[in-house]
Amino acid sequence: MTTFLSLGMPRFVQKSFVALLGIFTLLTLLGLSIYFYRERIYFSDPAYQLFLMINDGRIEIMTNRWPSVIFRILPYLGMQAGVSLATLSQLFSVSFPLYHLLAFCICHFLLKDRLMAMLILFATVIATSETFYWCSSDLLQGIVTFIIGISLYRSLVHYLIRYSIGAFLMVAAVFFHPLCLFPFFFIIIDDILENKKIHLPDIFLPLVFGISWIIRNQFFTTWYDTAKSAEFWGNYKGLNIWKLPAHKIFLTELPIFYNLLLLLLIVNFIIYIKNKNWLRPVFIVLSILTYTLIIHIGNPYGAQPFYREASYISLAIFISYPFLKNAFKTDTVKLKYLIVIPLLIAISLFRIYKSAEPYTQRIQYLYDNLAIAKCSKSIFTPSDKVDLKMDWAIPFETALLSSESGKSSTLFNTKKPKDFLKKERRDAFLSSFKVLYTSDFNAAYFDFEDINYCLTEKAD
Repeated sequence: MTTFLSLGMPRFVQKSFVALLGIFTLLTLLGLSIYFYRERIYFSDPAYQLFLMINDGRIEIMTNRWPSVIFRILPYLGMQAGVSLATLSQLFSVSFPLYHLLAFCICHFLLKDRLMAMLILFATVIATSETFYWCSSDLLQGIVTFIIGISLYRSLVHYLIRYSIGAFLMVAAVFFHPLCLFPFFFIIIDDILENKKIHLPDIFLPLVFGISWIIRNQFFTTWYDTAKSAEFWGNYKGLNIWKLPAHKIFLTELPIFYNLLLLLLIVNFIIYIKNKNWLRPVFIVLSILTYTLIIHIGNPYGAQPFYREASYISLAIFISYPFLKNAFKTDTVKLKYLIVIPLLIAISLFRIYKSAEPYTQRIQYLYDNLAIAKCSKSIFTPSDKVDLKMDWAIPFETALLSSESGKSSTLFNTKKPKDFLKKERRDAFLSSFKVLYTSDFNAAYFDFEDINYCLTEKAD
């Protein structure tokens, strides 16, 4: 009788499982990033960053997060080549999954590290839904960066390469986002608890990461870091940290949006109990509780779902890393993992796709308001019926949206529209934090009329 096993399929699956799953997943994300490029780029920070790059003609470093410039190289090269605005935006959108694809290929094909390659996949999708449409989250990029560094350092390549590039990637991760501290040291400590010993060379990366983190927070802080730090300590001193509304929001969302993490956590506990390993599950619980408490003190009343979710990405590392270590502890992956892991990835990809709707509605709402605007520079008050998620970048978002069709327009949103009518020069371009001038813009992409702002009705 011919069976699945006798056909030799498991050998092929074992050999190609991670490669096929990883390439398929990341190419799917790349395709989604092209299809939903407006939802991703014409929203908040990416819109402002692209707008600024086009008009200044250079790549800006925002809040000292210099590693993020890697995501603006493609659109910058596209701008130098004179491609359309839509193509520029698509290049910006695909830069993020391309980086993740590159990281995956380095870990899997170059360094032969299936575990870290798969961890990149899980970090990218397992707790992601709305964060996919807020692609400027630097915490995820920092996590992917230090995963490459850990994988490289543990590889068999020349020690000079391992130490130098490994150290550079630790520094880059720190400057991507200071919260990378938690998932990085979780991986280091979990390995120590598993191996029950510390090798002297294993101290190098944590030492570099820790020193870099201290230097970054002592000497390279920005206005944003200062404001967030003051807010955190103000909340810590002035609020009952055990009764924050954010705790309830998280527990409510846990079985809905983070159910896969909850499932993996239960699986981890079952494995630990079966192996009579008590210290590592305690460490996981303490890591989750400590990290979520810190996040909730920083945002005690909750934030927009995409922002909360971006902060919780570290939880994906806390829970996925032990699970994946158990799955890939031998060269032969058990059949149950060959079934379960692709299923988890498929569910995650479907969830990401379905999460696009509010962002598509948001883009359509901006289109509708541009259509009814009485002039190309219009002041309006957004409708309370529409969840815009975040509205500070609407002037830049609408300038990009309208300029795709060749006619540049902008909407300035305010609750006191009459205060801004006929304000400043006729070439003024209003935003929530500064006044720019259209005469300084890159005319190849933005062609605004020199007129005063007019008042328009809002589209419900």
